[in-house]
Amino acid sequence: MPEAEDDDPFRMYLVVRRGAFGDLETGGVLAGAAAVSCLRRFEEDEEHAEAIAAWRERPGKVTLRARGGQWDQVLQQESFTYAGDLDGAAVLALPPRRRSARSEVLTKLQAMASELTPAPTTDAAPAPDQTAGRITYIINPSLAMSTGKTMAQIAHAATMSAATGALEGWVADGCPGRVVVPATQALFDALCTGDTLSAKVEDAGLTEVPPGTITVLAIPPAPARRG
Repeated sequence: MPEAEDDDPFRMYLVVRRGAFGDLETGGVLAGAAAVSCLRRFEEDEEHAEAIAAWRERPGKVTLRARGGQWDQVLQQESFTYAGDLDGAAVLALPPRRRSARSEVLTKLQAMASELTPAPTTDAAPAPDQTAGRITYIINPSLAMSTGKTMAQIAHAATMSAATGALEGWVADGCPGRVVVPATQALFDALCTGDTLSAKVEDAGLTEVPPGTITVLAIPPAPARRG
């Protein structure tokens, strides 16, 4: 990729209203659902299809935080899809564009770094969800990622899972999910070798973690819940 393009990458921007939710699990699941919805809505749109195709080569995502007035501006000025309740807990996903093509309102938003209640930990390998059709996102316990980075990585896992084509029922249901953190690195490493994963996110190393780091895994719902 030419250096000029490398310095001006395509990004999908996820936007969160400040204070809309207080826990990482809620934010991560909403980010994943919004990102999948965004691609499904805009990838066949003539205005956005070319940018999305280029973005898929390096599908970066950035989570931004908006104050109340900024949130209203984004709703009024941007094309987006969302997951959740726009008057409550929600995440917006904006179709990919080059960083230089951000609108004025987006350039004023700060990266999401708010402290959120951590996702629950687990001492055992999580089984596929049998009852609610949820995908299970598993966060690498050794990483000290910001909340915005973590939400973006979960969104990567969601879009990768949707791209398999094997989870159309899950997509149609709005991409329900849960988020867990293994109690030990050994457990996470063992899960990385599982043959039931729908996604294993390997970070490019541009921010916060070294290149090649596995950040998030995804386990699809139990087969009876898939479409």
